[in-house]
Amino acid sequence: MNIKFDFSGRRYIVSGATSGIGRQVAADLAKAGAVVLAIGRRKERTDELKQQYPDNIVPANFDINDFESLKINIEQFAESGKINGSVHCAGINKFTPLRAFNWNDAEQIIRTSLYAGIEMIRDATSKKVSAENGCHVMLASVAGIKGEIGFTAYSAAKSGVIGAVKSLALELAPKGIRVNSITPGWISTEMSEAINARFPGNADNMKSQHPLGVGSVEDVSNLAIFLLSDEAKWITGSNVIIDGGYSIK
Repeated sequence: MNIKFDFSGRRYIVSGATSGIGRQVAADLAKAGAVVLAIGRRKERTDELKQQYPDNIVPANFDINDFESLKINIEQFAESGKINGSVHCAGINKFTPLRAFNWNDAEQIIRTSLYAGIEMIRDATSKKVSAENGCHVMLASVAGIKGEIGFTAYSAAKSGVIGAVKSLALELAPKGIRVNSITPGWISTEMSEAINARFPGNADNMKSQHPLGVGSVEDVSNLAIFLLSDEAKWITGSNVIIDGGYSIK
């Protein structure tokens, strides 16, 4: 069965839209007819998306941790139509072993993965800019439910996403707004390739730990698109694991 979604007339925000999962989600939403505020620091990458989907991509080049710029860009985006939802994909993964724990790195990781996502949802669900019955998705990670040696800050941030989504879902349900998280396993992205390059043998190790093998950005984007759709209208406060069987071992 090949299910296609039609998001024509809808408007979404995607953070981390310049690479990996975020870029794929932005592209898939645009292909489905949505207008997307594509947030990312690398202008050349959002310009590439704009060239591919000139009528559906609105580039926004700033650091997601600049909350003032985030609010301004969301309000400007909403001037052309109210916002139906968002997907927070921006994230940083740095090695933070206990004996060399760097609090500056930890704060950056947690602020980007967790606090920025909460702030984005807060701005996008204000009465002035939010459409009715919207949906918001935040990216977590299996590191947030199983833990990974040396990635304390990243695991804490992603675990925080899972918990925050449950509370946000309860708070926004009276407005008809849904909030869910997605917990991917090891996905082949630029970030994961950088980690593989730093730690020889990691690629084979990750592949062996996932019974169905390493995942793709398309796998995660497909799930995000479904959660944003009306077909998922009774799903909120959920954390959906998509990890090729990694977490059941």
